[in-house]
Amino acid sequence: MDIDAISENPKYKKIDLDYVEFVEVDDIWVRSYTIPKSKTVLSQHVHAHPHVTLISNGAVEAWQDGETMGRFDAPAVITIPAGKKHAFMALTDNVVLCCLHNLRGTGLESPEIKEF
Repeated sequence: MDIDAISENPKYKKIDLDYVEFVEVDDIWVRSYTIPKSKTVLSQHVHAHPHVTLISNGAVEAWQDGETMGRFDAPAVITIPAGKKHAFMALTDNVVLCCLHNLRGTGLESPEIKEF
């Protein structure tokens, strides 16, 4: 599936990058997202630094630079390199994912997000 086509399809719901929960401890930033309905897309975005996304409940399809990375069922960890556009689509209801950003040494005060 093509993430751009999915994002433009009206039967798929896109959620903004508002986070449900946010915690910062010793330069580690954690953002938790809960996606209540399947076929909801967490919009494509990019960070200036590498990070990991933990799928702690449910299943998602993930994309990186427009190419599918495949299906990930909880528990799963997805590594996202710096500067790579990425997006997620919930394949089940009640998906929970957590993005972990280590900003130590980056000079950044928060995980910069650019949405596409």
